[in-house]
Amino acid sequence: MNSFFSTKPVLKFGILSGLLLVLNEVIINTVTQTNPYIGERDSIFSLIGLIIPVVVIVFAIIFLKNNSTIESFGQIIKPGLIIGFITALVYIAYSLLFIYSIEPTTLAEFEQMNRERLIASGQFENSEDLTNAVQLSKNAFLPGTILFSIAINLFIGFITAVVTAIFVRNK
Repeated sequence: MNSFFSTKPVLKFGILSGLLLVLNEVIINTVTQTNPYIGERDSIFSLIGLIIPVVVIVFAIIFLKNNSTIESFGQIIKPGLIIGFITALVYIAYSLLFIYSIEPTTLAEFEQMNRERLIASGQFENSEDLTNAVQLSKNAFLPGTILFSIAINLFIGFITAVVTAIFVRNK
């Protein structure tokens, strides 16, 4: 492990975390035979998707602490945030590839699902308002997915780094 991660370890740990998340998404898609971006997620793989970045960030911080001169709390937090951000970028790249190439009907399925939900809610009296609401949700789908991925991975990176820093710094 030392030789592979000796140069630019934060970048490599971030890419590793992102690729493991992508693998998890592929497994979800294969096992459940459902589009992971449409509908509910209630499988163990969803939990695994949250645990992957945590485990990778903990290992990365321990590796960096053992192989460099990281001493301050901020120096320990920074790799967690960077790894979280790189994880998000890899995951976003896969998401865009999935939505536009692997499963190009994702946006149409999302639009239809939202249309059905809005009709069932009974909030819209005319079809023009319904069409505008569906279009608005469709337009917000990709930016929302991207922003959520970045936010959740930065949050996971920060919290994991803080908790890990508390334990690693005291040793």
